[in-house]
Amino acid sequence: MPASPSAAEPVTDLVAQADTMLCADRQFGDSAAIGERNLARFRLGLTMLARHDGEAADVLRTTAAAADEHLRPLLYDPVLRNCFEVDLARLESGRLGHSSFGAYVSGYVPTPAADAPSSMSSMGPCEALIRPHRSAWPGLGDAWVLTEPTPHGSSQEKLAGRLMELYRGALGDSRAAAPVDPADSVRAVLREGAELLATLLPAAGPGVLGHVTMVGFTHRESEEGPLQSMSGGDPLPSTVLLAPERCTSPWLAAESLLHEGAHLKLFDALRTGSVVKNATERVPIPWRIGSWTVIRVFVALHFYVHLLVFRAAAASAGEAVRERFGPPPSVEDLDEPSPGTPAARSGQYRTSAERARYLAECVLSLPEQALTEHGHRFARWLLAALRLVDDDAPRPHDRAEATTRQAEPWQPPENPSGGVLQRITPVDACALPGLGQLVVSPTRSARMHWLNARSWTVYSLCDGRDLGSVRTAYARAVDLPADSEEVNRQVSDSVRRLVAADLITHDM
Repeated sequence: MPASPSAAEPVTDLVAQADTMLCADRQFGDSAAIGERNLARFRLGLTMLARHDGEAADVLRTTAAAADEHLRPLLYDPVLRNCFEVDLARLESGRLGHSSFGAYVSGYVPTPAADAPSSMSSMGPCEALIRPHRSAWPGLGDAWVLTEPTPHGSSQEKLAGRLMELYRGALGDSRAAAPVDPADSVRAVLREGAELLATLLPAAGPGVLGHVTMVGFTHRESEEGPLQSMSGGDPLPSTVLLAPERCTSPWLAAESLLHEGAHLKLFDALRTGSVVKNATERVPIPWRIGSWTVIRVFVALHFYVHLLVFRAAAASAGEAVRERFGPPPSVEDLDEPSPGTPAARSGQYRTSAERARYLAECVLSLPEQALTEHGHRFARWLLAALRLVDDDAPRPHDRAEATTRQAEPWQPPENPSGGVLQRITPVDACALPGLGQLVVSPTRSARMHWLNARSWTVYSLCDGRDLGSVRTAYARAVDLPADSEEVNRQVSDSVRRLVAADLITHDM
């Protein structure tokens, strides 16, 4: 069981702090900021695809120019999002050919004008296939319930065929039956589970639910037993699949939605900021056979922290919550360690708190250079939230002697002092001034680059000036002394990164 939070502060206050903290980080917790970045990435990505696919260029550029409210249903449509991600991966590897997004979006292109009629449907293309239409949790978000599609016309038939192909692919069974049409009682408990989640975690709950577009009910048997719940990820984006049995109580439903919704939220956040430098580095997991990549460790820790905050909120829930939704489960429902693993033999790691602590220690023991700047920020944020609800959670100073793999971070070579700095042109870009970010892609490139406020400022000054002039102008822009060590460090670091990304040249 998780250790009790400190008696120095009421449990409800600590839970409220943790709930707020889970939504406070602009990169990983703030769903509105995550959504804004993903829309910018979507616009720029469509523009990049249009450069390389002349046949679909018009429809791709028209889609990219649409107003946010018309673009968002396309971005979070399961089929179109899958097509977009596949297209970008193929573009980056030089294998695009023709855009699958361009092929499927034809017929659903929104009006590009910002002042398009408000009566235009905000329903996504896949959502329009489902009749009757059923909202998953009215009043808490736009998610809808998947049943077998009923297409009309060739475009919808093509889309429906692809949706069912992705659905069966996510289940790993090309012959899987159609989605279960849930009984009214199942949908009612699903709605109650969402309402319970939003009641217990009024900040994090709605934020997590907002990353879910489609909820499907299904049955699947595998070597690991019957399916309980899963989130689609790349194979079936923005989707949660549940066994109907997960909706026998609001508490089970709420926990499932938190589990899978947190994964979907993190998938969206990681689209615009990587956390690890070596995607192949692995960590042993004592309750599972084999090892996990560091990114999988982060994904699991992210979920366990959310789960522990939810359970702390459940334990301190008032009588009104218990009267409305029933009492919370007295025993933690957690999957067993895999047979033959150290945890199965020792009896350890059978609670979410034990697993969260182990994963946290794994993160703290990583060498500094294993993580990106975003990765260090992500770890600090998650561990701070964890410590609010678990006094036994590891702290950075606890690991000081254990970080035997710690090494000095790699330092790029210094920039030559002479020459001029010049932006590469032409480029396509999307500015996010409210977030202090610019996403940019040179037209000769198949990659996009995210610049923070510091790098964006330096980038804007690379118009043929020498390095000294850039430093002087940068110091003026950020209100720091021109000869300060901090200005020199910030400018030099940004210039190195911009040159490495082929966004600027440094000609001698």
